[in-house]
Amino acid sequence: MHHFDKFDIRVYDRFIEKFADRYIKQRSELFGGINEELLELAESVGCGFDLNSLLQIVKQNSVASDPKRENGDKPSPFKDIYRSDLGELLTTYYFEEKISEDRRFLIPIKNISYRERFDLPGRGFDAIGYRNEPDKVNVLIGEAKVSSQKANPPHVVDKHDDSIYKSQKSHHDDTGMVLQRLTDYLRRLPSNNHFLVIAGVVINMKQGNTDKYDITYGCGLVRDYKCVDETKDFGKMRSLSHEFEPGMVDFAIFSFTEKTIDETVELFYQKVKELVR
Repeated sequence: MHHFDKFDIRVYDRFIEKFADRYIKQRSELFGGINEELLELAESVGCGFDLNSLLQIVKQNSVASDPKRENGDKPSPFKDIYRSDLGELLTTYYFEEKISEDRRFLIPIKNISYRERFDLPGRGFDAIGYRNEPDKVNVLIGEAKVSSQKANPPHVVDKHDDSIYKSQKSHHDDTGMVLQRLTDYLRRLPSNNHFLVIAGVVINMKQGNTDKYDITYGCGLVRDYKCVDETKDFGKMRSLSHEFEPGMVDFAIFSFTEKTIDETVELFYQKVKELVR
């Protein structure tokens, strides 16, 4: 069953601090962890290892300074990492926590945490997750976009080459590409239950066992309350949702109130800088 929802998000201090804190944690997360054995080893070799100092250094160096914003200029939307990352934060939050429990996904590693370029928005899937169901695994392929364009739907939904619709349609039509990206994702997972579940999906996808997994094409779109139109902004993801079957489309619009997207991203950026000092 396809889902199309719109949420009004009031932009105020608590919201900004909550997501700035999440952002820093995701950007500085140590997936391998630091266990007691490693701490004892560090002590034995006398390297002056101090865990709290290390974590503070990691945190401070995990978030990028934005030269454009520092100079009082407006970054290009295509190169604005904070604008893009806020969209990804809200999208992963939606799929992990906001929707009903029976529709939620586990997203073990966030794309934000492993962004390939420190100074540019991420590429590839914006979110990969999974949900165990009685006889199969439901895999989440997430795409997030941010737009204050007046057009409805904005071009990031179904007009641009990397729009939500064109990207998700490519994911639907090219199983080999999805398999390649899931395999790369699998390599990053520690050896735990998440690894086993995604490994099972990879094997079944390679063998063509489509009865063993489903795919949810997850979409998140951040809009300004002044330009959002929920009757139009889902675009082709809604009008052509049948093209994604047997998969499912789950599309959420996040409409900022009180502040515009640009104002919200600026507040978000300033709070991130404040929290890593």
